Amino acid sequence: MVGYGLKLAGAAALLILAGGLAIMIFSDVWRNRSLGAAMLIVGGGLLLVAWFIDRKGRKARKGLDELPPI
Repeated sequence: MVGYGLKLAGAAALLILAGGLAIMIFSDVWRNRSLGAAMLIVGGGLLLVAWFIDRKGRKARKGLDELPPI
């Protein structure tokens, strides 16, 4: 159970660092528009990455729903 918590904490830290890095990359947007616009761009990028990962996972699990219940 501790391993799961550490993985979850690591994933959260990675997301925070990736968000900070993305804000630094989009500093022109942040400086010229607002922090909200930069966060919107970063959040949209993270949603896009999550969508691709979900599609990959669904493709890997394809056909498992058709198996008979045990």
